[in-house]
Amino acid sequence: MPRFTLREMVIARNDSVIRIPGPWVRAATAAFPESAAVKAYTVGASRIPVAPLGSRALGSDRSQHVMGLYHREEMVTATRRTLESIRAALPAESTRVRFDAIFRPRGEWVVDLHDAAFAWARARSPATRWSDAWGSLVAAHWVSPSDSALMDEALPRALYGIAALGETDSAAYAAARQALWQADSSSASKVFALLQGYTQAKEWYVAALSFFLNEPWLPDRGGTSVRDLVGQEWRAIVEPGSSLGVPAIQPRWFGYPQAVPNYGVPARLLAHLVQLDNPEATNWMEQHGQSGLLRSIQRLPLGDSTLLLLQTRSETLRLTTVSRHARESLNGFLEPTDAIAIDPGYSPLLALGAVVHEWQHLLFRREQLDRLAAALGKQRPSVIALPAIEPHIAEGFAEWSAERILEPVVRRWPLFALGELEKRAALSQTSPNEEHTLGYALVRTLAAALPDAPSTTRLLLHYADAPEALMTEPVLRKAWKRYKSAPDVTFTQAGLTTLLPEVTFTIEDGQPDVVSTRILLPPAHDKKH
Repeated sequence: MPRFTLREMVIARNDSVIRIPGPWVRAATAAFPESAAVKAYTVGASRIPVAPLGSRALGSDRSQHVMGLYHREEMVTATRRTLESIRAALPAESTRVRFDAIFRPRGEWVVDLHDAAFAWARARSPATRWSDAWGSLVAAHWVSPSDSALMDEALPRALYGIAALGETDSAAYAAARQALWQADSSSASKVFALLQGYTQAKEWYVAALSFFLNEPWLPDRGGTSVRDLVGQEWRAIVEPGSSLGVPAIQPRWFGYPQAVPNYGVPARLLAHLVQLDNPEATNWMEQHGQSGLLRSIQRLPLGDSTLLLLQTRSETLRLTTVSRHARESLNGFLEPTDAIAIDPGYSPLLALGAVVHEWQHLLFRREQLDRLAAALGKQRPSVIALPAIEPHIAEGFAEWSAERILEPVVRRWPLFALGELEKRAALSQTSPNEEHTLGYALVRTLAAALPDAPSTTRLLLHYADAPEALMTEPVLRKAWKRYKSAPDVTFTQAGLTTLLPEVTFTIEDGQPDVVSTRILLPPAHDKKH
């Protein structure tokens, strides 16, 4: 039997308190006051043009807006206008053919999930109308009779909500279907056909985002893709020959416009995490590869669901397992490949900014872990400490980097920036220290003090888990000297340092069988690494 040992891992936290240097914060808030995010959003909306949401609507209706369910007529019009402009600028006929197959499959525009679901249902029953579903939705209280004046928003909002229940709450979904059928069986059959359309439309959604990421649809240099733009940004950071492949797009019903990265494992780090204990393990790896091994590791037992703590002389650690930790995290853990999970209701032209944002998280983390593997060299420690990333640095970098990458796109078609601008404007109203908005200001300010973008990325990678040490850099002390007396800003981190014990296991037909589990007392964490 092939036998492997997954080494003990500690997901390190520097401290329960995060410290960001006061001069950095003061310089950032001076350059980007709280009103800056709302102003940038208002200017961005005027370039499309669409009416920007007011302060109250940003808090209550933003999610529906970027999903095409609030001010739908205006958003659909703006999206069609943008798609028409993109089509006219496509640099090659072959690209235009692929574009039309997704966005104009029968000569009519399909701009989002709701259009795609309706198009799927009507292709199978040409007489299908949105209004056919109205009766049972009203009777089952999914819409109100007073919503009839805004049927183009109320109907897809209700259908999307029911479709999302199918994956998030199967019991509630079954109850909803039963209530619809009992309320009006004739109308309910139309609802069910449209719901099937929503399920099928997830494939359309992946195709739409994949087109914008992979196809050379930008007219620069005879055809450029967003993948090319990402490569240009990262080529000076990663080692020559490093993969910058587009992460897999995985549609997932969150019920709101959400996108999250699922982190794969760099190949050079896996050699430090997993020991091949016998020749059979080596043969197995040659046949199934890294992704096969990680899929098997994902199937290791969940372990005891009770909160288990390990108390050392200096700290308290929470004990868990790979599979449990992966389930508890939106980002997964030790995933077979990099991926971005995204709610398919997020209008694809607006979602492109969110996808590139999450892609920056993936690339930053991969580079951080690659550097960890390089530092380990030929060492094979019994306990691997996986470094953390301070949240303001993580989100600020992703905001700044994604904005830089998409600048050539947004310059021509400002609608692509609306989702991220609207997000930052809404979040800026929640707290002055919110991670995306303050983080964005911090990274923009850092970049202004450094000679170029690669220098900014390298410095953030170096101090990703210890931003308080950033002020050891002479160039930054000089740039922010007028704020040198500003006190550090501190934030409290919730949660415990996590420890995943060493596990020895065999694999048969892809299924792991645990041989032993061992807890090793981890060494004291060096707060600088």
